[in-house]
Amino acid sequence: MTTIEVSMNGRPLRTPAATLAELLRHQGYAADAAVACAVNHEFVPRAQWPAHELDDGDRIDVVSPITGG
Repeated sequence: MTTIEVSMNGRPLRTPAATLAELLRHQGYAADAAVACAVNHEFVPRAQWPAHELDDGDRIDVVSPITGG
């Protein structure tokens, strides 16, 4: 099994995931979770997650909306 090293929300992570959708699933995010993702500071629309291939060294940021004012 091939693994890559990425950074997810600022922490290093080794993963066998090939796509953004696989990475999120491996990290315990539900398919319908209310989150937004950026890879290397570029927003990736949810519809593209299954096809968005990850590369060694990618920086992934996952953010969730918060309520309040």
